[in-house]
Amino acid sequence: MRLERSRPGNHPKYYLVKDIRVGPRTAKLKKYLGTKPPTARELVAYEMKFSLGLELKAAAAAGRLGVAAYKAKYLTKGQISALEELRYLAKLSSDILSKSELMAYGEQFEVKYVQGTTAIEGNTLTLQEAGDLLLHGIIPRSRSLREVNEVQNFKSVKAYRDRYKGKVDLAFIKRLHSLIMHNIDEDGAGAFRRTDDIGIAGTDIGLCPSLLIEEELGRITSSYYKNVKARYHPFEEAVLYHLYFESIHPFADGNGRVGREILNYMLARKNYPRLLFPGNDRINYIEALRRGNEEEYPEMLTAFTDLIIGQKAEVMRENIKKIKKSEAEK
Repeated sequence: MRLERSRPGNHPKYYLVKDIRVGPRTAKLKKYLGTKPPTARELVAYEMKFSLGLELKAAAAAGRLGVAAYKAKYLTKGQISALEELRYLAKLSSDILSKSELMAYGEQFEVKYVQGTTAIEGNTLTLQEAGDLLLHGIIPRSRSLREVNEVQNFKSVKAYRDRYKGKVDLAFIKRLHSLIMHNIDEDGAGAFRRTDDIGIAGTDIGLCPSLLIEEELGRITSSYYKNVKARYHPFEEAVLYHLYFESIHPFADGNGRVGREILNYMLARKNYPRLLFPGNDRINYIEALRRGNEEEYPEMLTAFTDLIIGQKAEVMRENIKKIKKSEAEK
């Protein structure tokens, strides 16, 4: 936020101003402070008093700007607006949280994410067990070695993901698979499948022939970056990529876990929150992909949009209100 002075005639006016940018689109929100220039101390007090209201208005404005800034194949204007408002709230939340708060949130998120993404594939570790294993190295009793490895492999996945800053490419995809399948399928870890006699459980769609896997992955990856550069909506493009990736089914095992890692990596690189897959949301996620497999793309995008908005928007809004209120009361 900044102080702005305007002078209509001989009567200057002072405003607290918040600038917003979504893609090439910009907007400016103002809060009138009066005709007398505020002192440095008064300006700090004004920022404390009015920042929450301005930030929430800025989030709504970011949603409106997003509708004008992006093209979409299937997302509605209302969905684009909600997604851009969410992206603004996510960035604001990360900016105002302390390092310790961000670390605590990140740890909690990672446990929920890992437990959810492995549970989709049949892993039976509870959220408590996954947390004990990932955060404290406590190996749960009465669980198979495979299940334990499926969860604790994500320590290495996170370390790699956090330091990797490049684009999604074949090497990135293979490395994720290698880490996810470590001590589970060492022969197949990081290697694309070489057979065509497998299928995707619960579907009858034909898989990409193994000889064409690298070509098809290259095609959908190039298409993703081309479309994002052409200002097609990044969330829509990431979800479509995820559908195409799972349809190609490049590995003999581990496709879902790798695909969800890539989806969340794409979202995070564009400053959207990462998706979780807990409880009933797993069912909705699987149903969304089924819709996509049946070429019901608007319905699939609606399901994914509802997932991320439902998981994040109101929680972030309330957290921001609490933090801003606490700051104002100091």
